[in-house]
Amino acid sequence: MTTVNFFKSPRFWIASIAALVALVILYEFWQWEVERVEVPSGKYLVRVHRWGTNLPEGDIVAPDESYKGVMLEVSGEGRHFLNPIFWGYQIEDIVSVPPGKCLVLTRKYGADIPKDRLAEGDILAREGERGIVGEVKLPGSYRLNPYAYSWDKVDAIEIGPDQVGVRILKVGKDPRDLAVDPSRPRFVVPDGYRGVQQSVVRNGTYYLNPYVESITPVEVRSHRAELSDIEFPSRDGFNLKPHVMVEYQVLRDKAPEVLVRLTDEGILHQLDGTNQQQEQNEILQKVILPHIRGYARIEGSNFDARDFIITAVAVGNEKVSNTRERLQKALLAKVRPRCLELGIDIRAVLLGEMKPPAELADQISQRDLARVEQQKNVTKVGQFKEMQKLKSVEALKEQYREKVEADTRLKVMKTDAQRMKQVEESKLKQELESAQIRLEAAKLKASGIVAKGKGEAAVIDSQNEAEVAGLRKAVQGFTSAQNFAQYHVLTRLVPALREIFASDESEFAKIFATYMTAPPGTLPKTGSPVVEAPRPNGGETKK
Repeated sequence: MTTVNFFKSPRFWIASIAALVALVILYEFWQWEVERVEVPSGKYLVRVHRWGTNLPEGDIVAPDESYKGVMLEVSGEGRHFLNPIFWGYQIEDIVSVPPGKCLVLTRKYGADIPKDRLAEGDILAREGERGIVGEVKLPGSYRLNPYAYSWDKVDAIEIGPDQVGVRILKVGKDPRDLAVDPSRPRFVVPDGYRGVQQSVVRNGTYYLNPYVESITPVEVRSHRAELSDIEFPSRDGFNLKPHVMVEYQVLRDKAPEVLVRLTDEGILHQLDGTNQQQEQNEILQKVILPHIRGYARIEGSNFDARDFIITAVAVGNEKVSNTRERLQKALLAKVRPRCLELGIDIRAVLLGEMKPPAELADQISQRDLARVEQQKNVTKVGQFKEMQKLKSVEALKEQYREKVEADTRLKVMKTDAQRMKQVEESKLKQELESAQIRLEAAKLKASGIVAKGKGEAAVIDSQNEAEVAGLRKAVQGFTSAQNFAQYHVLTRLVPALREIFASDESEFAKIFATYMTAPPGTLPKTGSPVVEAPRPNGGETKK
């Protein structure tokens, strides 16, 4: 009865509520202060299970939470709650792979690689196997369980635009299984077989697993190297040391063979700017120099030393130039085929200046000076001849110019004369035509005048005949023609004389007084007849 009352009492409920609140607070404290795990940015969480089934022998990671040990799966940044009684943990940095590098993984858990595969050269771990993972991780950020994987950062392989890559495959088919093929190169294998691959790799960036394959860059651009240690004896017994300039390049398709043949460390040294670099350059030391040295001794001994000497005054010597070119061509013809067989293309061999022996230098210099002087004289003679030809050509040009000018003037004068002739002929023709027209007009005018004169003559004749007829008729009224004439003279003089002789007493009037005072019908003493003037009415005159 007492126990029942205790549960119904307020003290019990207060204690229960207080205990419950205390449990809630304790749980929250436990969860947020004990279990809470904060994983910052750039890190990740690896969990370790403290309870469960023990892992099989050889295993280092637990596949799930039923096993005790390190969990394979990792957790990213953020807030996690782990009971420390059941879980332990470890915070790791995120693995960052920068550009130009890649990540090569080694898996620490899983089954062993079968021995038969290892015997065949397959050393890569497949899914669920322990060993090197064939696939690489490209640049980026990764959360990798350090208990499950180990890793290495490896540089990417850069193949430049003037390079090719020689690929060496370390995992693949066994080359011993290849059939014998005499046409196949001896030092390379077809693609997919272990060894140096026959085909080259183009330029670009390659992220490779060094346990699987490697790519070695080989320059295929043209190189120029100056060789100063070439020496050969001349035909006349002198040692000559020319400066030889060689231009060469690695054949693109034969770069794998060149790499295998010439390198001891898997790296082809191709720098050749200094003597030290040339000494490390396998192409020069093992291919080019031995061939050039050998053939320079053979071909150079066919010429005399003086044929190769080039001094400051003998630059224009045609024989020297031809000799050097002949030796250059001979060396190129001999060396190039040999080097092509080894994958090196010799594009040019040029001979530079050769220092002559002291005992020949002065003699050859004097001879070259004399030859140059002779050449200058020949050149001067040629110049004088050319000047003479030029003068003659100029004189002929001047003569031809004057002839052309004279011909031009002659043509102009002929043209002017012809034109003036034509003008004069045209003018004369016009004047002739004008004269003919005037002649015709004169003729017409003369004909008119003659016709007019004839008409006027006819009129005059008619008038004269009428007057003569009148006169004849008038004369018929007088006794004689003399009387008729006197009558008419006096008829015209009488009025005038009357006015002139106003006085009858003048001496002059006295002469005519008898005529003027005589009565009509009487005659003077002279016996001249007196004729009366005709009457106005036309009547007959009375005697």
